[in-house]
Amino acid sequence: MMQRLLQGHESAERLELLLALTSIRSEGIRAALADHLVKGHAVAQAAALNGERDNNIRRALVTLEGVADTVEKIKEIDWQSVK
Repeated sequence: MMQRLLQGHESAERLELLLALTSIRSEGIRAALADHLVKGHAVAQAAALNGERDNNIRRALVTLEGVADTVEKIKEIDWQSVK
């Protein structure tokens, strides 16, 4: 699976939309993901800032990457139908 989410390069709006497609509900993990993906903090730093374990943040990132990958595949299919 290709990495689609880049540290510090995601908008808060995009992150919220992707999270809406997951079962990730923990406010601490969601905040740590925002600190990592939107603000650009390292995973360990984002986890510490939010009182979470970095392995939980990494697991959530794998989930979020899977969702982002599926969204991109859907966009590719939609784009093919527009041509």
